[in-house]
Amino acid sequence: MEKQTVIIEYYVNTQYWLDAYYAKYGVLDHEFAQKLNDSTPDNMRHFTMSFNNEKLVIFNKDKNEINTFYYQDLYCINKTENGYLFFINNQDFYFVSQQSFKSDELEIIHDFLCDYLGKNLENQIAEINNYKMDINRIYYCFYYLLFKKSIMTPIYILVMFLPCYFLIKDSSKALFFVYFTILYSIAIYFSIKPGIKCSAKNQFKTTNDFFLYSRVIFYDDRFIMINKNQIGISIIKYSQLYKIRKVKKGYLFLINSSMSYLFYNEDFTPKQRQVLEDNLMQYNNFYLK
Repeated sequence: MEKQTVIIEYYVNTQYWLDAYYAKYGVLDHEFAQKLNDSTPDNMRHFTMSFNNEKLVIFNKDKNEINTFYYQDLYCINKTENGYLFFINNQDFYFVSQQSFKSDELEIIHDFLCDYLGKNLENQIAEINNYKMDINRIYYCFYYLLFKKSIMTPIYILVMFLPCYFLIKDSSKALFFVYFTILYSIAIYFSIKPGIKCSAKNQFKTTNDFFLYSRVIFYDDRFIMINKNQIGISIIKYSQLYKIRKVKKGYLFLINSSMSYLFYNEDFTPKQRQVLEDNLMQYNNFYLK
């Protein structure tokens, strides 16, 4: 019986790169796509792809060159929101948009590829598609970092100045000094949270929107943050963090003593929280309180 074949043609241009990297990272970066298009050689533009139930054949029409890839030999095939990614290795890939296929061909392609989808895809613990560093998140980052330190200030004041009470011979003046010290300490205590809130508002106002939105993916040994406005990735290993703290609001990942990321409990499903926490327990820098 003759093998069923689906053939498509595509042209590599800015839109191709835009769609390809949206498929890979979930980011529409027009500037990045334009740069890739500008750097693409003229003899790497026109392609024909032929699919059957065991292989993908790519014909470069500009160079009159054929490459054949058996699905079982590819590093990974990943179905995304807008098409398919065919990874030759863990970096190099071909992208095929769903729009390249006719409606009846989409089902045929899926049947060809279904047994190979997801091979070598690393298991994700959780994904936060729309992580926003808003005022509240910044406030709680500051709160968990600074409140315990700040709350010691009025205590230090009491400890430092109350002994002076015994040096004042006039009892009325000594009593006034004690009241003043206590009231001053209380005023400082109640100004801590408003001060932190003010700092959070100021940081939010002075931060470009460009840096506020990310997509976050958690794996067994690391999490990655992908900027939602431009192709840019930060890979952060749990073992390299200063501390990871479980707090009332969720999980605080500290880069250092003054910089952190806060992930709310509601950013995860209950099952994801449990898997993440169980995984973090193996690290010496993870603290439950």
